[in-house]
Formats: sequence, C-alpha cells, structure tokens
Amino acid sequence: MKYYLILLCLVIGIASCGKKSKLSDFIENPDDQNPYTISSTHVGIIQRGTNINQLYSLYPKKQIKLIKNKGGFFNQEFDDYNVYDRDGILLFTATPEVSGDTSSYINRIIIRDTIFKTAEGIGLNSTLGELRDAYHNIHFLPSSGEIVVSVPKVSTNFLINKANLDDSWWDNTTNDIIEKNIPDSTQIDGVVVFWNTKEAASKVPAVFTANFWNEMLTKLITWCVIQLPSIAILIVLFVSLLRALRFTVKKMKKIATTKAHKAADIDDGEAEKRINTLTGIIYGIGRIFLWVIFLLILLGKFNINIAPILASAGIVGLAVGFGAQELVRDFISGFFILLEDQLRTGDWAVINGTEGLVEKIELRTVTLRDSSGVVHIFQNGKIDTLSNMTKEWSAIVLNIGIAYKEDTDNAVALMQQVGDEMLNDPQYKDIMLEPVSISGVNDFADSAVMIRLVLKTKPMQQWTVGREYRRRLKKLFDEKNVEFPFPYRSITWGDSSNPIRLKIEKSDSDISDIPK
Repeated sequence: MKYYLILLCLVIGIASCGKKSKLSDFIENPDDQNPYTISSTHVGIIQRGTNINQLYSLYPKKQIKLIKNKGGFFNQEFDDYNVYDRDGILLFTATPEVSGDTSSYINRIIIRDTIFKTAEGIGLNSTLGELRDAYHNIHFLPSSGEIVVSVPKVSTNFLINKANLDDSWWDNTTNDIIEKNIPDSTQIDGVVVFWNTKEAASKVPAVFTANFWNEMLTKLITWCVIQLPSIAILIVLFVSLLRALRFTVKKMKKIATTKAHKAADIDDGEAEKRINTLTGIIYGIGRIFLWVIFLLILLGKFNINIAPILASAGIVGLAVGFGAQELVRDFISGFFILLEDQLRTGDWAVINGTEGLVEKIELRTVTLRDSSGVVHIFQNGKIDTLSNMTKEWSAIVLNIGIAYKEDTDNAVALMQQVGDEMLNDPQYKDIMLEPVSISGVNDFADSAVMIRLVLKTKPMQQWTVGREYRRRLKKLFDEKNVEFPFPYRSITWGDSSNPIRLKIEKSDSDISDIPK
C-alpha cells in the first residue's frame, strides 16, 4: 500500500510540473480575489498600502528584480521592482515612495502584461473607444511623449502614444487637447496605477493632490539649500580662476618683456612680438580648459550624468579624426609655426604670394592685412610659402641709376656721404643697424649706369629709411650737378659707326619772316 501512495505522489508531481504556471501558483496563501484585476484599491493581490517588504512576502524573491533609475524634474533616484512569472514574463513594475526603503509604500504600478484588466475589461490590449464606453468620467492630459487619459474611478492613467496620431488632436489657439479628434480605434499603449497612500480616500492620481505638490516643493527647497550654495561657489571660483589666468598671463608677459629689455643681445621689438604671440595662445588655451571643466561640474550639480556625454565626445572625436584630417593638419602646422618662431604678431610677411602685416596667429589660421586694408586668412596647413620680411632685422635694396657721362666713383662717394649723414642723424641712427653698403656698378641699363646699395635697419623701418635716403640723395645730386638719366636714342644711317650728319640752313622765306 505504501508503494502505491508513493507512486501516486510521483504522478501528481509530474502532472504539476507539466501544467502551465499561473500567478496564483507562486503566491503564498492566495485568497479568492482575481489576481489580475485593476481597481482603485488593488492590482491583483497588491493592495493599496502595501510596502516592499510585503511585496516580497507575496511573491517569491527570485521573481522580483530591483532596478535603480533616475528621473523627474530634479532627476531624483527611485526604485523600480519588476515582478515576473515563472516563465520570466514581466507582469508589472512597482515603485515605492522612498528610494532604498523597503518599508516604503507602493505608490505606482506600471502594468506590463495584457492579462491585467479593470473590472470593465480595459487593459493594454484595449482601444480608446472601449475606454470611453466603459468610463464616462475621464480626463485628457498632455505629457511629453504621450496623451494621458486619467480615469479617477480606478485611479489609473491610460497612455496613448502621440506618434500614432495626426496633428488634429491639438488646438494651438487654446493650447488644449481636442478630445473628439482622437479616434476610438487608438490603441492603449500604457497603463499606470497611482495610489496616494497617505490619503486612502483619494481616488485621483497623486499628481493632482496637494500632498504631491507639497513633496515637490519640499524637494525643490532641499535642492536649493544643498545645491545652490555649491553652484554659487562654483561660479565665483570659475570667475576668480578666469581673472587669475588673465592676471598670470599679464604678469608672465611683463616679466618676459622686462628680461628681454635687460638682455643686450635681444632686440626689444622682436622679443615683444614673440611674447605677445605666445601669451595670446596660452590665454586662449587656458580659457577653453576652464570653460570645459566648469560646464562638466555644473552639469553634475544638476544630476546630469556626464559619463555618456564624455563617451559621446570620444566617439565624435574619433569620427572627426577620420573626417577632419585637414583640421588636424592645420593645428599641427600652427604648432610648429609657433614652436620654430617662424612668424609673430606684428611681422610683415609674404604668405602664398600675399604681402601684409600679421595681425593674429592662432593654432588653425594666420590673419594677414595687406597695405590696402584687405584682411586675408590662411589655414596653417595650406601655407606653402612664407617669407618673413621683419625677422630680427630688415633691409632695403636700392638700385640708383646715373647718366653714362657721370663719374661712377664720384657718384658712389656722394651716395656714401648721404648714408653716413643719416647714420649720424639722431633721428635715424637708432633704426639703422649698419652703415650703407654700396656694391658698386651693378648693371648697364639702356640709359643709365645702375649702382646697387643696401640699407640694413631694424624690423619694419626699411621703408622709412629708404624714402629718406632717396630724398637726401636727390638733393645732393642736384647740388653737385650729377644727372639722373632719362631715356634718349642715337639715330644712325647705314653703318652704325657713321651717324647721320644734319646741318640746319636758313631759307629765304625764313629770312623774310624776320621782323624788322
């Protein structure tokens, strides 16, 4: 007899294992209540006023999974408890009032399975028309991505996805929902039950209660008390750091300029150009660094997770690295221009055939203004030729032409005299670095003998010295009767060695025209 009883138990056990699981199969001590009904006081066996500890007593622990989330206006943390059946199908999500407190009451349940319905048969697989037929007291409310249909009778919100509707449901004039323009065939996409556990008699969602807004106000005040002082300190610190950066750069510039003035082997003007260029680059990079750090910390104060932002920036940077090779080339070229001191702010240079004053040097571009006032901007990576006309010192080359009849030695002596006078002139002796260098006869032109000379000056002073030298040389040549040439031609007939001889004779008519 004993063996028959054991065999019977085994048969019953095998049959039970093959039977499809239901919610009541793993609920301890289930009552007669429908485990899938939605009402204002319960969702299945979950009663209003149930806390998380009681939830664990109603369902096996292995069927409950805790998910930590953030959301809401202040991005607060909250706990979501997903409840599954034995087959791993998600039934619903329960959210308590207080995060991290298992004694906290459940105030929100999000229905995940179509098996849950109200007493009138409304659930996830229902339509708006069925909802309208089942309940007469309903309210339509706009939300970020859905239209909320609130049913106070069951303390439940039924959600409709806006993407499934055309624009006729919204009235831009009154800023309100046109309920009649939402068709009855619209599918219900979400079901959320709200319970105000502190006011058991309330049958409306928590968002409509004074208690909800009191809690929100309390959270706002708490956030202001905790976060606003730190944000204010952060702003003050940021502004102070910007001022400190500006002060430090100015101090560095002043110290470097002072040292350059004291150094006998360093030209003051050249050193000042170099210092201005480098301090400008340092200040720009420092400002970018401070702004990035400030914004990242500020986002953290508003509970915005910056990790995805940094990850996205890395991905974007990788993509830009492949697509912006020209930009990278510009930055590298700009770095070497600064490192090798090829160009400085205030130099007069010729870049890709364009001559002008260097107004700005950045890591990506060089700004040049020509003598007509036109601004030219060159990408550093596309600078093929660069000629700096004012690096350390400058010079002007003059080709002075004298008539063939003049004595070249005398002309050279006079040109040397003008150069020596200017070198001894207080107005020009400080900007002329060397005495005038006369190369001598440099060419035989069509109507002049060309004498070449070079004037070496401080940067950007070659044109001033050259103009003054020409003015003084013209006055001295006029005084000494040295002729500047002008074009003339010798006319020959036949043999070039026998020029045509012309003799002018007076005719009788010319004599008769002479007045008496």
